[in-house]
Amino acid sequence: MPSISRTASAAVLACLLTTAPLAAQAKPPVAKPPAEMDHSKMMDHSKMMDHAKAEHGTASANGWKELDAYHMLMMATWHPAKDKNDLAPIRAKAAEMVASAKLVAASKGPMACQKPELIKAQAELPAQTEQVAAMVTAKAGDAALKAALKGLHDRFDLLEACAGSGMKH
Repeated sequence: MPSISRTASAAVLACLLTTAPLAAQAKPPVAKPPAEMDHSKMMDHSKMMDHAKAEHGTASANGWKELDAYHMLMMATWHPAKDKNDLAPIRAKAAEMVASAKLVAASKGPMACQKPELIKAQAELPAQTEQVAAMVTAKAGDAALKAALKGLHDRFDLLEACAGSGMKH
């Protein structure tokens, strides 16, 4: 039997130990693209945040998280109504806005908002939001609902401005 040198034996052994099984060498399967998605139903968060930064200076009401949350809902409902006459967002989010308005009213705003007229606006926000939600429930016409939402938005601007964050429209 021929003798194999130690170097050759080590090389053969190293080759055997480092060679992966054929199954491990196979390429992973190519992922199939997801089924057709309806992008029209997706919310464009980047546009919302761009809006918040461009028109409001920042997306934060100086740490008033309850007002920030209400503001995001207001943006998601008012701007489609104003810009595209699209009232589907307010019809879908009216109840959520009422709940958020109640949180705003129960919270304590920054010192800049501790003025009688602003405290009053804060306290009235749930009732005003409930009026719009009642119109949604009653299936009010688009023109009347849009006008009510504009009024709510205009009242909301008082609180938004007092927060000192540059969120004013």
